[in-house]
Amino acid sequence: MLRHLHLIDPVERTKDMDVTEFTKYTDIRKAQVGPTDPNVVQMIMREFYDKHLRRGNQEELDKIWEFMCPKIEENAGLAQFILDYDGAGSDYFFPWLINIFRSPSLALEMSYGAGTDLDGKWVEKVPKEDPIDFFVRNDPTFVYNRERQRYVADLVTTVQDEDFGCSEHFSKVVDLGAGRLAWARWHNFQFEPEHQAILAFDKDPSIKPEELFPGRDLKDLGLTFKHGDLMVQVNNVDCRDANLIILGGVKSYIRDDVFAQAVMMPVYHLLAPGGVFYFDLQVDCPYLRRSMSIFDWPNMYLPESIGDAIGGIESMRKDFWQKGLRFSAEYAVDTYNESPTAIMVNLQKV
Repeated sequence: MLRHLHLIDPVERTKDMDVTEFTKYTDIRKAQVGPTDPNVVQMIMREFYDKHLRRGNQEELDKIWEFMCPKIEENAGLAQFILDYDGAGSDYFFPWLINIFRSPSLALEMSYGAGTDLDGKWVEKVPKEDPIDFFVRNDPTFVYNRERQRYVADLVTTVQDEDFGCSEHFSKVVDLGAGRLAWARWHNFQFEPEHQAILAFDKDPSIKPEELFPGRDLKDLGLTFKHGDLMVQVNNVDCRDANLIILGGVKSYIRDDVFAQAVMMPVYHLLAPGGVFYFDLQVDCPYLRRSMSIFDWPNMYLPESIGDAIGGIESMRKDFWQKGLRFSAEYAVDTYNESPTAIMVNLQKV
């Protein structure tokens, strides 16, 4: 449960979506034999150019269509999704699909309605009249991203509030897969540099740290951002004695055995006594199957159920405990979706 009521979700959800709205596209993709119906591809192309060519930006539109056309031709599920959601009529949907390949952290900004339009212009809020607005507000993967980011903002604020046994308390937070620090940017998080230092790392070269908080100096926020790979930074001595270590949206791409030895083990040694390691992992569900099938999301290691996910973490925790590396555990399942998409994990160093 969130403890800090000043934290917000800036995007209002408008509909609970049924799982059949996702399995439809996966089924189409599985049943596909040969290329997508050329008439469907031509229909999408005509809608795309008819809607947007009036801007006089043919060269830009041609580049976007050159990227999109082969993907539509090979994926009938994606083609049907574009037709159902008027993706070709949106100023933002095709650029979002391109960003999935160029910069996943940039693509995740769309869960807040922020993204680039067809002319490459960045907007902080997609207009409600754009067809993608419904997708932004209600897609379960976007809804979950907002939930986990607010959950992290709550954890970081909680660490701010703890005194760690001294009157002039000071905490250290390390975010090993920070992306664009959505938890700090979108949810009304309040920096307290006099009480907290935040070290953030991400390997995405498209992230420009100086642009994350316009008009504010990162040093004045108590924030240090560096480009770096997880497997290197998890051994960074600057991260020692952390009160909270965050690894959001990464675990599902790492096998359990690799995660235990290459991530969980060094994190344990980085944490101060009583420190918390937060991470999350997705589970097999219709929403993620849809995204991997038609949006070309990278493949994940997905447990079949929440129970299987917890069982895997508990197995690792038991093994660590037997080696004298003791974590207690708390689990929180995402709360908004008909089928859970993920589980959030807090491991506290005992």
